Amino acid sequence: MNGRAVDLSSEHAVTAFPFVFSNPLQGDAASLWLSDQGLIRASGPEARSFLQSQLSNDAKLLTPAQAQLSGYCSPKGRLLAVFTVLQLGEDDFVLALPLALVAPTLKRLKMFVLRSKLMLTDASTELPALGVMGDHAADVLDAQGFTVPSSDYGVAQHDGIWLLRRPGPLPRFELRAAPERLAALQQTLGLPSASADDWALAEVLAGIPQVAAETTDHFVPQTINLDSAGGVSFTKGCYPGQEIVARVHYLGRVKQRLRLAQGSTLLAPGTALLNAEGHSVGEVMAAAAHPQLGAVLALSLNLSHAGETPLQAQDSTEQIHPQAAD
Repeated sequence: MNGRAVDLSSEHAVTAFPFVFSNPLQGDAASLWLSDQGLIRASGPEARSFLQSQLSNDAKLLTPAQAQLSGYCSPKGRLLAVFTVLQLGEDDFVLALPLALVAPTLKRLKMFVLRSKLMLTDASTELPALGVMGDHAADVLDAQGFTVPSSDYGVAQHDGIWLLRRPGPLPRFELRAAPERLAALQQTLGLPSASADDWALAEVLAGIPQVAAETTDHFVPQTINLDSAGGVSFTKGCYPGQEIVARVHYLGRVKQRLRLAQGSTLLAPGTALLNAEGHSVGEVMAAAAHPQLGAVLALSLNLSHAGETPLQAQDSTEQIHPQAAD
């Protein structure tokens, strides 16, 4: 398969695998609806303090110009969800996560509202997301009047649309607004269509921690690099699972980390990985199709096996070739 490669060597990428659009004509800029994303809205005078008490990152640092990555843990310190958290207004926040996790996560969060003065709602259809990606994506958005953020998770607002910059060396932006406003912008942009595979590949290659429905309650934050990605504060105070997460951090007992690997087929999140002796040494966090390499897999992998080749997927003949340890 042919494609246009973009160099992915950067401090944010966990490998130098090339990014390749599934359609080689999309290299300059392309757009797509991020229909697999959902949104939880937290609004009210105590919304920020509630998020501070529940999430792994420091909600006090959120501003309208700076979003953040954050995790939601069980009492055992295992991630139930990973969010991108944006501040829309003084007491108004949204948490972006996979659509499949909105209902169970919203249900669990509501259990802890008690007498706190806030409302938690499903805002997935109220503020859908449009992705714009490609080498010239920033120029395209600048021409529409946006002050394009230069830093990861930087946010700008223009004409009722929120614009967030995603991490990674390939320029990518997530835009949120009322459906009709976003549809009008997409029509005005007139860009070719990117695929969901293109966006998923960019997320994986950027090393962004993810939790899917299949992997809820599987990962301590450090085992998928949520800490090194800026999604954990070790100074903010208590939240569910905080003692476990802090103990792993301060005692230096991180046995697994995020590594990328090459495979021939997509493996489902949560698929166990076995070494030559048949012992489990990790699992798949996420996977994305690659037009040239077949599949790129993001693995939560035991550090002692990070350079071991090949590994094998459980109940499969699929062989996995992981990236070497740092």
